[in-house]
Amino acid sequence: MTASQYFNEWLVSQELLLQRSTYEAYQIYFTRHLIPYFEILNIELKDTTPLIVQQYARQKLKGGRLDGKSGGLSLVSVKKHISVLKQALRDAVLYGYIANNPAAYVKLPKRQGTLTERTVLLTAQEAQEVISAFEGHILYLPVILALYYGLRRSEVLGLKWSAIDFERETLTIRHTVVKNLTIEAKDSTKTSTSRRTFQLLPEVGALLREAAKRKPPHSEYICVWEDGRLMRPDYITKGFQKALSAHSLPRMRFHDLRHSTASILFDKGWQLEDVKKWLGHADIETTSNIYLHYGRARQIMLAGSLAGMFKI
Repeated sequence: MTASQYFNEWLVSQELLLQRSTYEAYQIYFTRHLIPYFEILNIELKDTTPLIVQQYARQKLKGGRLDGKSGGLSLVSVKKHISVLKQALRDAVLYGYIANNPAAYVKLPKRQGTLTERTVLLTAQEAQEVISAFEGHILYLPVILALYYGLRRSEVLGLKWSAIDFERETLTIRHTVVKNLTIEAKDSTKTSTSRRTFQLLPEVGALLREAAKRKPPHSEYICVWEDGRLMRPDYITKGFQKALSAHSLPRMRFHDLRHSTASILFDKGWQLEDVKKWLGHADIETTSNIYLHYGRARQIMLAGSLAGMFKI
């Protein structure tokens, strides 16, 4: 059995074992990247060595893009490829096809946080400019929710009216809408800690009360079109970019609003543990690795605390 044949068979075997969104992510990794690569090599599964897996990772980091652009995939993407490859080859060991897992030995560069060169971290003033630009736009409320609460795109789209308690003034994250190959709505969050309840901030509460008055009949979701249709995840991505361009604002991803929330909270003096809980991270290390960023405002504040400390 060739390696590519095994990966095809393994992928089929996972369909009933995984959540739809997870399975579709695996489909993308294998059918677009891993299987074509191993088909070209045309090697037997038993002949797959750690060096071959290492060379795959290197090739994807240097030139693995499939969109026609130069350059490689991000380290985060390649780590996902290697992770699913390890799972598939671990099962191959279990089935007795191979003696050892060759993907267990692959080495990848160390990640310096997860903020890339293209990540945009807005200051509070810059975030206000983005909010002002989106006023009157269909994405105004999604932008507000992402910036105030640091919500992921899936959490914004998955927010239902039943998650808002106007009497207790709370907003609860417990439902998400995701897309890989198809759109999936599910009563679960990325991690257990992603399921969290916020205090409904006065300005956000006012916007939601106004939106509730205009909500289409029988619409359970908050971020919908005027006819009640749920917004597609890819519309959030493309519509956000288009609106930024129309207002001559810096190009950024919708997810950068979440990054910016964390950066702004740090600038306001929030402790790491508080930011972790606000963003719904599973552990403090994730928060530290990703968001321990000193914005310009915080730099000025810290530098000011040193003024006059010594007599020169």
